[in-house]
Amino acid sequence: MFKSVVMLIFIVLLLIFSSQNMEHAEIHAVAGRPFSVPLILIIAGAFVAGYATALFTFIMKQSKRRDKERDITLRGPSGF
Repeated sequence: MFKSVVMLIFIVLLLIFSSQNMEHAEIHAVAGRPFSVPLILIIAGAFVAGYATALFTFIMKQSKRRDKERDITLRGPSGF
């Protein structure tokens, strides 16, 4: 029940934030003409890009740790 209430509050706050950031912002790319998109899409895109970067970094670190543990298990603690 508590989890549902917290999730509902989060969704309401997200909707309020979204509705207040519907203004259009111009994006100037390196080449081509500038184009206009809602500000909330820029914010959401930055959030998704940051989340994806963090997730990719976490997966790579876990993979390296798993490889290291497997290498230690196969060779033994002395390394030979």
